[in-house]
Amino acid sequence: MNVGVFAWQNNKQARQLHNILNAFIPGSAIQYDLALDQPDQCSMDAAGIEWNRLALSPAVPSLAESQSIAFLHGFSYCDPVIPPCDSATDVDWSLWRFDYIASQQKYSFLYSVFSELQRRGVKIVNAPDAQLSVFMKPFLLEQLRQAKFNVPSTLCTNNMGIAKEFCASAGRVFWRPATGRAAWQMFLKRQREALISNKKPPVLLAEGVEGPFMAGYYFEGKLLLLLERKSPCLVPEETLESFRIVDQKTAPPELARICGVLKIPWLQVLFVLKDGKAWIYDIDADPLFEGLPAVYSEILSARLAAALLNMDATAMKESLQSKETGQRPTLFLRRMLQILFEFEQSKYA
Repeated sequence: MNVGVFAWQNNKQARQLHNILNAFIPGSAIQYDLALDQPDQCSMDAAGIEWNRLALSPAVPSLAESQSIAFLHGFSYCDPVIPPCDSATDVDWSLWRFDYIASQQKYSFLYSVFSELQRRGVKIVNAPDAQLSVFMKPFLLEQLRQAKFNVPSTLCTNNMGIAKEFCASAGRVFWRPATGRAAWQMFLKRQREALISNKKPPVLLAEGVEGPFMAGYYFEGKLLLLLERKSPCLVPEETLESFRIVDQKTAPPELARICGVLKIPWLQVLFVLKDGKAWIYDIDADPLFEGLPAVYSEILSARLAAALLNMDATAMKESLQSKETGQRPTLFLRRMLQILFEFEQSKYA
């Protein structure tokens, strides 16, 4: 098994995965830089594909064999439409447009390379079309609903009347932008007044199911890690979002079908578990986990590397008992400022 890791050269998550792959099987992974700043660093024709003067297909066995995998990280969907010129700014439109077109040419080439590698028999994790699928969040959720998964009632709108009707019927409502990566947030009256307008793009609303958010990381239907996410708190001292490892048996077994239904081998499922049912809120086809506490990032990287190498990912038991209470750092600065303000205020009480 050979794995090519395609990512930006300075990407910490990709480097960590690359190093673990080679620690498991020396020489099993090669890292490729998505930057491609020099025009002579890549080429593609009917005979083969060359990347930074390394042949990807079909001359070199590293990625030409059917057992090979191209792991793609950080290649997000890019809208190919050139945005209109804003005459109210001081931007040099002709130069800016040239730079934008040059960027689109590189994007087009990269999209072609990974699509062609897939056609020539190299397994892509995840292929560019997976990014396109998750770019359209309302469509993605409806696709899961049609596949008989539990998805909360959703609405994508910029119509105030329709939004108010939805809030009245749903009660507790979350919102997020309709594209890209974003966190679900409470949709209160002030959010509704600020976001809903016929002069603004539609936003995605969803009925808020009671319960903590959980994140399940799946590779080809196998659950690698299940985390419970807890909201930030203010007392007794401010903390950021915290995480807890949850027994994998807690996840409803039907979630394993998502990879096959969406044809996305590596993904994160964000859901709320209520009465044994998983209510799905989001799918990420290129999960980011370097923002997790370091212990969880290491565990997930190790299990993903094992899965990519067709090893038993469940055998990676990195003494989880000592790693079940990972948290992001406490906001000591904010806490100390609050104490200072309280002390200052007490002088004039």
